[in-house]
Amino acid sequence: MITARYVVLLAYVAFWNVLVGLFLLLVLGALGTFGLVAGVVALMGYSGFPLWIAIARTRRKTHGWLRIQGRSVVVRSLDWIPVFPKLIEWKSPQVIVLRGRGISYELSFLTSESLTRAVARIRTAYPGVQEILAETYMQDSR
Repeated sequence: MITARYVVLLAYVAFWNVLVGLFLLLVLGALGTFGLVAGVVALMGYSGFPLWIAIARTRRKTHGWLRIQGRSVVVRSLDWIPVFPKLIEWKSPQVIVLRGRGISYELSFLTSESLTRAVARIRTAYPGVQEILAETYMQDSR
């Protein structure tokens, strides 16, 4: 899950990684063509790889729970993240994607019954929420 604190930390680390990478490019560029190529590779590796790792970490699966609170559904895992649901996309009998304004979460449930109960509670709390079937769900049911 991406939080504002994580994005600020990521931007800070990226800034320093790029500065160090540019310094390496400058130093190695003084060695001629080979040094310039080595400097570009060092810049891409030093700044690109850590950023790729940091962004890939945000896509990991975490355990959490849902709480319907006021005008939002709160997804609880690392932080309390409010979601104002607009769309529920059914991916399978145990998996839905809950989409709101600028945010979406893929939620997996142990059983289809627990998923059905959760969706019923969301629909009761938010009657305007739309439901659709994902393309993969429609293909699996054929």
